[in-house]
Amino acid sequence: MKLTLAILSTLVAASAVQAADSPSATPSLPKLSAEQIVEKHIASTGGLEAWRNLRSVVIEGEVDAGGTPPRKLPYVLKQKRGHKSRLEITMGDLTAVQIYDGKNGWKVRPFTNRHEVETMTSAELSEAAAAAVDDLDGPLVDAQQKGFKVTLVGTSVVKGHPAYELKLTSKEGASRNIWVDGQSFVTLKVDGEPRKLDMRTYPVSIYYSDYRPEKGLQFAHEQEIVVEQSKAAPTKRTLTKIRVNEGIDDAAFAKPDLPDAAPLSSAH
Repeated sequence: MKLTLAILSTLVAASAVQAADSPSATPSLPKLSAEQIVEKHIASTGGLEAWRNLRSVVIEGEVDAGGTPPRKLPYVLKQKRGHKSRLEITMGDLTAVQIYDGKNGWKVRPFTNRHEVETMTSAELSEAAAAAVDDLDGPLVDAQQKGFKVTLVGTSVVKGHPAYELKLTSKEGASRNIWVDGQSFVTLKVDGEPRKLDMRTYPVSIYYSDYRPEKGLQFAHEQEIVVEQSKAAPTKRTLTKIRVNEGIDDAAFAKPDLPDAAPLSSAH
């Protein structure tokens, strides 16, 4: 599952050089096909039936927004089948909101003194739609039905872990890579949406770690967004609570009903 970057990008301080994974020798892993790797990934993270039965998830956590002293901002992410998502991030008595209902999207950004409801830009809608294709279960579960062709690129090392590198290609021809742990078969890293900073476009990587079971499904409780080859500090998030299949009213994904120029309540 992805957490979209439109709100997070306003919270990240460009204060440290971030390097990519350190070069290392190609690891020796069993020779498996892309199909076999995908099957092992699904089995090790909960099983196909369990993922298909996942209808909704509510995630509570904290975003490391950087700064001195470092700030950890609480957030709540709600996701529901049908490509619906609602993200709320709180700073003090203000709460930023980003909503996508599967087609339309809105945002409220009081952190930047914007208290009105804004419609997502075309670029933000494209990013939200790209993230939504993965739905609740990630791109490898029912990849073909989601329109992805999965091929094996090779093997590499991700933060000390030998990994299989897979390439996902959409029906439109867009591609991105995903790295699967060679032993546990959980996702270690995925390509994120490229980020434009200082008139340049940089590749983005999302790293996953600290997997724990939630109702039989494996979720990464530590996630890190890295703008590679840039001075932007990584954005880290920690998941503190996950609620699975508790039901979410569709009203949560409607356009926020806020009076113009009125601060947004921090209540969830």
